[in-house]
Formats: sequence, structure tokens, C-alpha cells
Amino acid sequence: MNFNNMYARLESLEKQNNRLQKALIVLVLGFFALVLMGAKIGLQDSHFRKITAERITIVDAQGNKVIQIGTDEFKGTGMQILSKDGTRLIGIGVAADEGGSGFLIADKTGRARFGLGMDKGVPSLALTDENGNKIIALGGDEKGYGLVIMDGNEVERAGIGYKEGSTGIAIYDDKGQYIRGMVNEAGGIHYSSYVNGDGKEVLLD
Repeated sequence: MNFNNMYARLESLEKQNNRLQKALIVLVLGFFALVLMGAKIGLQDSHFRKITAERITIVDAQGNKVIQIGTDEFKGTGMQILSKDGTRLIGIGVAADEGGSGFLIADKTGRARFGLGMDKGVPSLALTDENGNKIIALGGDEKGYGLVIMDGNEVERAGIGYKEGSTGIAIYDDKGQYIRGMVNEAGGIHYSSYVNGDGKEVLLD
């Protein structure tokens, strides 16, 4: 396994997290609605054993929307939990084609900071900074797994990956170009390398 291949794999995982972020636009209901709506929360409240609806909005005592549940044939099914001012704080969703599903947590401004989900059978996780830029991406499938750490400009700065029995660690410069790393190949061969002043990769035992 060379570092160019590992870099391509890690870059692919970061793109998968991009797709996950888009899939989380729609948010979802699991069994939560039935549990919530079927429970007695006051002496004067009704006890519903079955509810059929395309959309449900739950409000607090002041009339503020705090939970929204819904389904859309083009976008998917989802649920979001809101702050009292209507800002989305937590979301769960399944895409309409069922190709992706996920869960996100946002900060008090509504900016997604943590995302976890499945995209076409691939599990992935993403964290963003206070500006909404991805700083950590993690994911993989049967071909390999990887973790990428990025700077505030979403440029890859470090990564670790596993592919077909080989493991590698890499460090990148501020342009995302490989500069140093280590590899342990599936056959037991291990080495490190760095990029010299002429831009050539130098292998070390």
C-alpha cells in the first residue's frame, strides 16, 4: 500500500461524509411518535392507541414548536427536535430512496456539529468546527477504513487508514499534499517515507 492510494481512499471517505451531510436535510421518526403520543401526560389528555398522519408538530405550553415529524415522498422521513426559538438541535432521517440514513446534533445556532449515518451501505461519521467546516471524517467498508483530520479550510492534514491487510499513517501540508508517513503492508514489510525538497518521495527502512 503506497501513500497515494491511501490518500485517495481517505479522500473518498471524506466525500462520503459530504453525501451524508446532504442526506440529513430531512429528519425522522422511529417509534418515538407512537410512544410519545400514546402516553398519558396529563389527567385531561387523551390516550391514543393508533395515529396515522403525514406530519406531526408538537408544541410546548407556550405554543413553541419543539418537535416536528414528517414524511415526503421525494425527500424522505424525518424528525427534528427544536429549541424554543425554532432552531434545529437534533435530527434523525432516512432518505426517500432508503440509500442513506443518519443522525445529527447541532449547536445552539443550528449548525450541524456531529453527524453519524449510513450512505449506500457505508457507515460514516463527521465532526465540524464552529464555522461548519469538517475537521474529522471517519468511515469505510469491506475494502478499507480510514480517519481523516482536517484544518479549518477542510484541507486534509493527517490520516490513518487500513486496506486489504495494510495499515498506513500520513501527514499532509497546508495544501493537502503528502509529506511524511509510515506503512505496514499485509505481507509484513514496513517502512516510512517523506517528500524531499525536490518533491520526490524518499523511502526509509
